Amino acid sequence: MQFSNLLIAGLGLIAGTQAQPVEERGVVAHITFHGGPASYKLSVPTDGTPVATNNGISVDTIDADYNIRDLCKFATPGPQTLVGSTTHLTVGPPQPILSVTCWAS
Repeated sequence: MQFSNLLIAGLGLIAGTQAQPVEERGVVAHITFHGGPASYKLSVPTDGTPVATNNGISVDTIDADYNIRDLCKFATPGPQTLVGSTTHLTVGPPQPILSVTCWAS
């Protein structure tokens, strides 16, 4: 019984140290997705980890404080064209963004 309690406590400690909030993982891209009057924000680490958006709005523009044009990949349900500057992109045709993956420069 005591061994199992120690094992559970030890595993909990290990799991707690592995689960870092995205803001503590280093450089983070702060991205805002716009679709008509709706919008939502997402923080994405630049370590190559895909981050699901969990949002179904049809996105037509994307803004960020990071070079999203060259250093991020946006997964969509269909083919897409991204046009714009390093921090502001237009999505054509507008569609949901399923996930975002960003890398450090």
